[in-house]
Amino acid sequence: MRRSTVAASGPHRLVAVPGGGAVTGTRVGVPVGAGSGAGVLSVRSGTGWLQAAVLATELAEVPAKHVAIDEDLAAQWDLDVADRQRWQLDLVDAVPVGKLVLELATEREPGEAAREFAQAGLVGELLWVPAKGTDFSVSVNGVPHRVHEVDAGGHHEVVARITKNTVVELYAPASRAGVDVVVLADTSFSMQMQDLPAVRASAWGTFTTGEQWITRVEALRESLRDLLEMRTRVSGRVSRLALLEFNGQVRQVFPHQPGMVQLDADSPAPLVDDFRRAVASMKPSGSTDIGQALHAAANLLHRNGRPGNEKLVVLVSDGANWVPRGESGTGEIVSAVKEPVSLMEHLHRDLGIRLHAVGISDENLYRRRGGDMRKAEYVPNHTLLRELVKVGGGDSTTVGGLDALAGYFGGLGGGIVHRVQGRLTAAPKPGPLPERTRTALQALRHTGTEDWDRHREELKAGITELAGRCDTEFQRSHGQDVWVDRFVLQLSGREFGSLVADVAGAANFLVRVSRGLRPQPDHAAFAPLVALLDELRSIGENGGVDYGRVTGLCGKRADSPGSVQVLVMRRVHDVMTDVHRALSSAPAPVIVIAAPASTARPASSFVYRN
Repeated sequence: MRRSTVAASGPHRLVAVPGGGAVTGTRVGVPVGAGSGAGVLSVRSGTGWLQAAVLATELAEVPAKHVAIDEDLAAQWDLDVADRQRWQLDLVDAVPVGKLVLELATEREPGEAAREFAQAGLVGELLWVPAKGTDFSVSVNGVPHRVHEVDAGGHHEVVARITKNTVVELYAPASRAGVDVVVLADTSFSMQMQDLPAVRASAWGTFTTGEQWITRVEALRESLRDLLEMRTRVSGRVSRLALLEFNGQVRQVFPHQPGMVQLDADSPAPLVDDFRRAVASMKPSGSTDIGQALHAAANLLHRNGRPGNEKLVVLVSDGANWVPRGESGTGEIVSAVKEPVSLMEHLHRDLGIRLHAVGISDENLYRRRGGDMRKAEYVPNHTLLRELVKVGGGDSTTVGGLDALAGYFGGLGGGIVHRVQGRLTAAPKPGPLPERTRTALQALRHTGTEDWDRHREELKAGITELAGRCDTEFQRSHGQDVWVDRFVLQLSGREFGSLVADVAGAANFLVRVSRGLRPQPDHAAFAPLVALLDELRSIGENGGVDYGRVTGLCGKRADSPGSVQVLVMRRVHDVMTDVHRALSSAPAPVIVIAAPASTARPASSFVYRN
């Protein structure tokens, strides 16, 4: 996999500029000839390396040996780009994201959030997939969402790209899912077919690989027990549940009384036992009437659903021999041929009920078990399930054996997943660079980084030393401190400690210096310094920098953020030198000590000078 370093600390400089155009968010600007495309930006921090997927774009405005990033990204990382941190930018080949499951960040209605995600411009977005087991998030419309699951082809520590084929799902944890669920369990006679391999072990029985098989209804029971196990591990605002079994008729088997109940870690033991008994009592018989089952589930949700909760029907079936109108068929025929699809379309459109479908077994498993394909009543047929899902606003049909059922119901027990439907949109192409971004990049060409940084370091030591000398002189002459020590130390370590790289940083520097070096005493000797500090505050308080005013104040041309910082420090140094000179030449205080009165000689006065 391609990985080439295009820039790194030392020979190159990482700068933060006001975001816009091709330097926005995780888009970074590089000089022409450096190379464009997906990349990973790595920055050394106290705890290791911070890494982010970025999209590098060659820009004529970016000077050679520079990499420009959005100042908002720098703030997000708490990154001081001028603090000589180690960093590196590599161009890489991005791998496609097959599936991305994002945890809802707020208590939002999943359907509404899914529609918003479809239009959020995710196609083309890059993400850094960290080491396995490491939490990370993806920002959608400016809001970070924790990644619950990501399929990047089994790769980790890579840059991955969301494509138009990426399956995006939203996951709401059970503690705040707010979903009312009706499980429709098919118990028609075809469910007695023993064509599912027993491929896993569970708390309810051990199944091993090899030619061991279980019936479709046994797999259904197993999965519903897993659902119970998951739900009784969590408490709080979990979704409520009802279980209906159907064949030619529909019967509610849990709870016993009409309605729905909350089934979680706080549920009383008798209620949990009722669910176990209901699952154990399922026995296959009769034909399949999916239309009637959907109608019963909708009535239950309409009458007993909690206001504000999402309404979900989970249909679990081996399907039905769905015969289009006008054609004949044999075997297990679904009743009311066209009605289930039109009914489900109405339930979703007008009542907001969504449908998930889990198809038990498939033709391959049936053949592998030696099933007779001429017996249509036993052949798994999920055509109708797929049609129902299309109009029911749910996820694509899950089809398979015990593992597929276990995976679906395990997730349903821990929360609810909602697939983002429709084609994902691509992010709009970036517009031209805003004027403020151009100005910041243009200023970099005149910065003279190495000279300014060297002068800054020299002036930093000089200003700190002068502050101490002025304090000593004023203590001698007036017995009072000039500055608050911690303010001076903060300036030395922060404002004077690194070269500013952008206009916002320069403006912030001016304001902080004007505050941190303001003398506490009101004394004539400090008047020139106070006047200078007032002017600095005036220049920087609106978040911008007037280079002309700085030039006039300092007597030398200021044309970049770094030059502003160093020229101002030089001006402060000169004024503080004058202040120190004035304090040093001030006469020492005269202390008069009167001698005790004596009758032997006249009173005398003694003058002491420190």
